[in-house]
Amino acid sequence: MKQYRCKYINEEITIDGNFSKPVWQNADEIQLVNNADGKEPRQQTTAKMLWNDNFLYAAFRCIDDEIIATMTGYNDPIYNEEVVEIFIDDDCDKKTYIEIEVSPLNTLLHYAVHNNLNGEIITFARVEKILKTAVVHNKDRGFWDVEIAIPFSEIILDSVDGPKKDSQWRVNLYRIDRRQNGERELSAWSPTLGKTFHMPDKFGELIFVR
Repeated sequence: MKQYRCKYINEEITIDGNFSKPVWQNADEIQLVNNADGKEPRQQTTAKMLWNDNFLYAAFRCIDDEIIATMTGYNDPIYNEEVVEIFIDDDCDKKTYIEIEVSPLNTLLHYAVHNNLNGEIITFARVEKILKTAVVHNKDRGFWDVEIAIPFSEIILDSVDGPKKDSQWRVNLYRIDRRQNGERELSAWSPTLGKTFHMPDKFGELIFVR
């Protein structure tokens, strides 16, 4: 199982889409791979995560020579275009988890997912837009960056308290990249080796360190 040691910080991150700001230099780097076979994808995606007492933070850099994005409404089906995604299973039951997606237009999708592991997946859209997200495009260098701040109160529904030192959650990071000709590339931190991301037994392990 893949593991990511998520480092603690004593500050709040200003969510402005700047993947290169100093606070992110302290975070370990993740390179997403092709979800079908674990090999290098055509378009690279780099991700990092950090945490403090109130938030889990994530940042992505997506190399992209052809951006496909039109939807702008909260909880629009942006998975039909291009997105980065985070799946978070805080109690590690492999059945209930949070799904978060952000598009190149900074459109947000936020679902609670119930997966009975027999092919039936029920999603519940979060009504309130609580998460903080930002996207920045660098057209000259051909990439777009994403920052996300996720309040722990949105993940741990029975408590407002965040994780403790050495807490371990099941998490996966994904990207859907599309081209004008209809081709699709799925990338993942911990590849599911299938056609769907909804395989919680394939999630990696997020370890909160400080």
